Amino acid sequence: MLQTSMNRGLADDWPSFPPGYEVRVCLDDPFGTAIAAAKDGAEDGLLLWQDRSDCLNAAMVLRPLDPLRRAMTLSQVGLLGLLDGFATLAPPETPAGLMWPDRLLVNDGVVGGVRVSHGPLVGKLEFDDVPDWLVLGFTIRIQTDSGGREPGEQVEYTSLFEEGCGEITPRLLIESFSRHFLGWLDRWQEQGYEPVRRTAERHQAEKRLRLEPHGDASLDNIRQDLVAALRRPSWSLPESGA
Repeated sequence: MLQTSMNRGLADDWPSFPPGYEVRVCLDDPFGTAIAAAKDGAEDGLLLWQDRSDCLNAAMVLRPLDPLRRAMTLSQVGLLGLLDGFATLAPPETPAGLMWPDRLLVNDGVVGGVRVSHGPLVGKLEFDDVPDWLVLGFTIRIQTDSGGREPGEQVEYTSLFEEGCGEITPRLLIESFSRHFLGWLDRWQEQGYEPVRRTAERHQAEKRLRLEPHGDASLDNIRQDLVAALRRPSWSLPESGA
């Protein structure tokens, strides 16, 4: 179920989004709701987000014009949007990075990442394997109920609050993300995947990892396929519902 800012009385503190998005509040599961909307013909740029304080949970509908392998590199565009959006808000020198194919790290702990789903492959322009639609989901854990645990006790997962970024709210983060994602999307469309590839590779936590021209990863002479790796997310945030 969707509601708009006016329906929920959020006009006073509604985030500021750049042109190009149709933004709606989603009462639950933005990713699943965006997939359903895409199947029903939602247009490119529909951005759904859940108004909650403990995490950023959002999803976006895109209508690619590129073959599947290139279209799936939009996952890396999304990660860079999250990384830059976070870095703009975080205290100076807060360590942040990426873990291929879909994770965002802060102080080497997973705070969330992206997930991807796509529709049937259709013919567009001169290609015959273009996804009819593509949905990018974004989840970042802002804070969590520790349940008596000490901060840092969960080695793999963390939250922005635990890493000293407690002033970052989901509304601030989705606003910052929306601007940085659009900037990276423009570069991806105008210059191709290469600038995205170089930047994403530079921010990888595993410094030996190399990204290939279609987003595949090579590590110790073993190549991993991006499309296959994104069939399901490699992360699942405790207590976030994602």
